[in-house]
Amino acid sequence: MQQPKIVLRKALPDSQLSYLQSNLLNLDLWPMWNQFASRILSENHGILLPNQRIDLHRVVAQQLIEDMWSIAKIEHGENPEFCQLVLQWHGQTINGRTSALAIKQLVVDITIVYGVNGGVEVSAWWEVSRLSKLLGFGNKIARQLVKQIYEDLTNNGIVGYQPTESERQKSVAN
Repeated sequence: MQQPKIVLRKALPDSQLSYLQSNLLNLDLWPMWNQFASRILSENHGILLPNQRIDLHRVVAQQLIEDMWSIAKIEHGENPEFCQLVLQWHGQTINGRTSALAIKQLVVDITIVYGVNGGVEVSAWWEVSRLSKLLGFGNKIARQLVKQIYEDLTNNGIVGYQPTESERQKSVAN
């Protein structure tokens, strides 16, 4: 596997990592910590499952933006205790029209490691179109997406949330 294009790490105490893991793996909690997730469309709600499709909806400047993802992998392990979630990006639409065509492929790996040297790591791999590489904006867009996920997780995802009925309704099943 090639080296990631970006790796972001933050050391956190186990108590915050526990909240982070709970918030990350429960789709009903995503609107509370993830700025991209004002509304969520998915075939299931609650605890995430491998191969689950997630469409994150938000409104920016009176335009509906939809980011489409799927859960590529969820793993847990011991020695050290860890949790890994891998997201595969499937594109973006603005008001129903395909956008962000500069990004051909994007994979985001979120790993939580518990213990003395524990913390969260967000790594990402992507490919951009040749034209966007020449113009210099494809890598910037992908990097911004990954940094936003990291910042949302490390700033908003480290506290305990309980899904309310209104949050469950924001996470709508197909």
